[in-house]
Amino acid sequence: MSNAGKTNGFHAPKMRKQIEVLVVQSNPADTLLTVEAFKAAGVTSGLRCVEDGEDALDYVCRTGKYSNVRIPDLIFLDLSQPRLSGLEVLRVTKSTPELMHIPILVAAGANDPKFVRAVYELNGSCFIRKPNQMTEFLRSIQTCYEFWSNVVTLSPKARSAQV
Repeated sequence: MSNAGKTNGFHAPKMRKQIEVLVVQSNPADTLLTVEAFKAAGVTSGLRCVEDGEDALDYVCRTGKYSNVRIPDLIFLDLSQPRLSGLEVLRVTKSTPELMHIPILVAAGANDPKFVRAVYELNGSCFIRKPNQMTEFLRSIQTCYEFWSNVVTLSPKARSAQV
């Protein structure tokens, strides 16, 4: 490969396409940390949060108080959810034709092989073990957001995206 394309240490400003992200997180402290990590990664709008699995399904299915929301481009789903498990949210979302295109990043505090396997069997887009260190967590969210907002081409939204 030639040296013509090398930047010699020059880093172009990172212009990220804004995407709609739904954070499903039951722990308020973890929600705050996750939201701040997404903001640090470049999210300036389109960041929504729900507190549990039932709200997550209501949100993506646009029912009840979520009837007028936009369907998210990306879901960041904490595996541990009250009322309705993260795996059940994943199963329902990925088995609903109008929603199955949404990438779902599943996060957990540990990488138990049983849960990792279950996430991929249910067509989760990726499994992320939440790092214990704040800087690692921030880097993890930044990498994920950069990948899903700039590297891949997400499925276009249908005009009448009612589920």
